[in-house]
Amino acid sequence: MVRRLRQSHEKLDFVYEAGPCGYALHRHLTSKGFVCSVVAPSMIPKRPGDRIKTDRRDAIALARLYRAGELTAVYVPNPQDEAIRDLTRAREDAVLAHKRARQQFAALLLRQNIRYSGKSAWTQGYKNWIARITMPQPVQQIVF
Repeated sequence: MVRRLRQSHEKLDFVYEAGPCGYALHRHLTSKGFVCSVVAPSMIPKRPGDRIKTDRRDAIALARLYRAGELTAVYVPNPQDEAIRDLTRAREDAVLAHKRARQQFAALLLRQNIRYSGKSAWTQGYKNWIARITMPQPVQQIVF
């Protein structure tokens, strides 16, 4: 497509919305010498009531807004920055999953009226107490 467009246009600039696919397209186009801008979807001006989204309509609107200078490009991180972002997101996800698992575990114990008599949860004493628990039903022991 780029080859075809180059035949009929002297200068090509590219613009697209930032999304979950990362910045590989931006890096590819800029490595080929093209101008490429990435814009945040939240920063694209939208008219009230304009809720119908199609790829074609969005592309035309982006092109018009870009040509009019109405779009603000976002920072495109280098691969190392993007890797750090991935690491940070993975850590946040792991922390939330850990918290959720602890809450689900506490809820399971509460449903069985199994209560810890110690002062605080997740201490070594609490973990030793957990190791001695036997659930009333074999299926619940699997859940446990």
